[in-house]
Amino acid sequence: MEYRNLVFDFTHSYPKQFKDQDSFIRLDCSKMRGCVLYCSHLAEAELKRMIELHGISGIHFIDSGDYHYITRLMTDYIKEPFSMVLIDHHTDMQKPLTGEITSCGNWAREVLENNSYLKQLVLMGPRQHLIDELDVPDNKEKIIAISYEKLERRQAKEDFKRIRKDLPVYLSIDKDVLTKRDAVTNWDQGEMTVDMLKHLLQFLLVECEVIGIDICGEYPNADIIPEYTEAKRINNKTNEELYAYIMNLLRRK
Repeated sequence: MEYRNLVFDFTHSYPKQFKDQDSFIRLDCSKMRGCVLYCSHLAEAELKRMIELHGISGIHFIDSGDYHYITRLMTDYIKEPFSMVLIDHHTDMQKPLTGEITSCGNWAREVLENNSYLKQLVLMGPRQHLIDELDVPDNKEKIIAISYEKLERRQAKEDFKRIRKDLPVYLSIDKDVLTKRDAVTNWDQGEMTVDMLKHLLQFLLVECEVIGIDICGEYPNADIIPEYTEAKRINNKTNEELYAYIMNLLRRK
């Protein structure tokens, strides 16, 4: 597989130069309108033009969780049966509040309800009470929900057995699942460590055919200088660590 690694640069949270700079295509989204938290129809069309030009294979950094809906746009281009794995502190499956507008809070629900190629949605990392609150009765059979509590207690063995290995996987990671020692985001965060996340990634990348990966969870509040500087340092370190780890596993395959 040819990997086209993309950087969707909305807030200039990423360093100007990545260590593996030649492997990335940087897309300047900083002047795009109608794209923060909610994705307007105009912004969706512009983002889809970018995605269509480069494809969905590779590792894509999609800025803060405010833009996590890009995952839905990515999966719109999958035209074969697939599964999606979402590693996140939240479910991103809220009921829409503004008609049919895609948001960072409802995009996963849209994929589940509207993408006929999606056969399985695996949620990893939300707290159990958020999983208990899921209201998707028509598509419940497609969901495998593995709470952070189960992962922490190593009680998810049977859930992992249910993950389909016969389908290509699109993988989406929100760093708000991580402890604040390993990531600083503009959303409330979980307690997962990078080591636990790597353990999940190893299983997925070894056992499944992964056709695309995106990572979000940057800290966009550049006006708060001390906090922003420290957040950027922590996030860049984790981004580099995750990128190197994922690429190492992909190259082995």
